[in-house]
Amino acid sequence: MDIFNITTKDNRVIVEVTTLPHDPRNTPRQQVYTGTVVQHLNQAGIEFGDCLQESYVNNSNIECLAGTWIFEKKKLDKPAEKVILSKEEKPAPKKRKSRAKKKTTK
Repeated sequence: MDIFNITTKDNRVIVEVTTLPHDPRNTPRQQVYTGTVVQHLNQAGIEFGDCLQESYVNNSNIECLAGTWIFEKKKLDKPAEKVILSKEEKPAPKKRKSRAKKKTTK
């Protein structure tokens, strides 16, 4: 199974993924995309920002058994000061009633 190593350094979240080579008897084929890493970070409850470095992991190809993703750490916004805006109340416009008489025919 995939092994996700998550570390946090200098306002960055670093995710290292390593897999075992594909073996039809023991290990199924696996692919890890950026979306898979984002989903894993969300499940782990880690806040992150934009992706700075992407990678691709595929255990069918020996050259692609490991990869590293780097995300910015999510910056917390300062809470805004509460501002009370004065709202001018205007009376609601009057509805015009139809003056035409309705005729019914039998």
